[in-house]
Amino acid sequence: MARIVLIRPGCTDYDEQSRLIGSLEMPMNDKGTEQVRSIVEQLNHQGLRLEAVYTCPTDPAAATARAIAESQGGVKLKKLDELGNVDQGLWQGLPESDIRKRYPKVFRTGREKPQSICPPEGETLGAACERMQKTLNKAIRKYSVFAIVVPDPIATVIRCTLESRLLEVNACLCGEDTPDAIEVFESSGFDSAAFVNAEHCPESAVSVENGTPQETTT
Repeated sequence: MARIVLIRPGCTDYDEQSRLIGSLEMPMNDKGTEQVRSIVEQLNHQGLRLEAVYTCPTDPAAATARAIAESQGGVKLKKLDELGNVDQGLWQGLPESDIRKRYPKVFRTGREKPQSICPPEGETLGAACERMQKTLNKAIRKYSVFAIVVPDPIATVIRCTLESRLLEVNACLCGEDTPDAIEVFESSGFDSAAFVNAEHCPESAVSVENGTPQETTT
């Protein structure tokens, strides 16, 4: 059983504008830098001593993870492509509200299985979850306490998987709202099937091609 410390990175201008970052690399803004300082203070205050910090190679997650690792006495920092944020394809950089207005049918159709919604030239939340499974299970076997520093919506994917539950469709683009910058879970394994197969209707994938919502079986 491992303690998994899930941490969201300091915010960027896109976060404050409710734009989809997806797999784009973005620097933290001044507010984000202050948030990282607060995260470091909270870790120290809670007495959380990490054995490793996992993240993706891109900012703001990588910069946040580096600051956390240094504050923990230089613990192992592992930047892995498998922990990259969800590739939101042609939706990346667009305001969340614009996407919902432009593709209302996609979100209505995907309400029962939001992890199957696929942006044009992007990937589903379910696919992102599956690519993380091997990496996170290896970390769970190796460490007693480790951190994962990733942005939303991939952070929400990890949270829902560890809690074996479905996310709401309104959280599929920018993740779930959470008042906590640091969340701690205890788990003996990361089972992507708990997230990928969570549904309330026959399995289907909702994709968008050339601006037209289409359904495909998976």
